[in-house]
Amino acid sequence: MRGTIRKLGLEGGLWALVTDDGKTVELIDPPEGLKKDGAKARVEGRRDEAEVTVGMVGDAVRVTSFELLD
Repeated sequence: MRGTIRKLGLEGGLWALVTDDGKTVELIDPPEGLKKDGAKARVEGRRDEAEVTVGMVGDAVRVTSFELLD
């Protein structure tokens, strides 16, 4: 997935990826290097259907790898 990292102010804050096609994906425990609001990134991960989140902004994804883009 490719898009923009966003810190959302829900329930103490959560991290999300807004994909280039407009979909929002909640990032579960993202690596520190990915926590850059407004950064463009390519993110790979696995959907975690067992994860219950309070954000409810989109699918919950555990990041397995990422690359920050220019």
